[in-house]
Amino acid sequence: MSTTRITGLLFIICAVTPLVFYLGLGPDGADILNITLTEKLVTWIMLGLPIAFMMTLGTMKGGPGYEIAKAGFLIMLISLAVGIVADSFNAVGTAEMDANGDAVGTFGWSSMMIAFTITGIGYFLHKSFPQWVSGLLVVIGVYGFILLGFLGSNEDIPDVAELPLWLGFTAALLLLGIFTLIGKKSE
Repeated sequence: MSTTRITGLLFIICAVTPLVFYLGLGPDGADILNITLTEKLVTWIMLGLPIAFMMTLGTMKGGPGYEIAKAGFLIMLISLAVGIVADSFNAVGTAEMDANGDAVGTFGWSSMMIAFTITGIGYFLHKSFPQWVSGLLVVIGVYGFILLGFLGSNEDIPDVAELPLWLGFTAALLLLGIFTLIGKKSE
């Protein structure tokens, strides 16, 4: 299997993983998996996300936007580490640990949105993807940063405000995966 195909599939897998596990199999869905196993599985599978972004960086080979995308990737790695700590607190399933997870998570996940924004700008300048896809990544990143960075934890954010973020996140990753698989770049 080619590196390009692996990269595209990683984007797609990471796009659907939260839906399948949190809303499908986990306590908020069919309740087949408990919160601890749900958080572990999502965390392990989502490790594919920075790999997909890293592999995309490898195809850029310099040019406009390359250094910006690299900066976004660095922030993504740092943010993912913080997010894993937050999710490990949430996996315990007690109110106290959920509060700790939310406190840590607001920093990690809002920083991840900064990473998406910066990476999206790099992709836009480099024309790695159709520019509207890169623009969507930027818009979702800015919206997510404002929502998660300033409104606080998941408990503080109304569902109606949170839904566009997670649908946009899913759509952006699906599109990155699809355009990676079909090899469509900006013209």
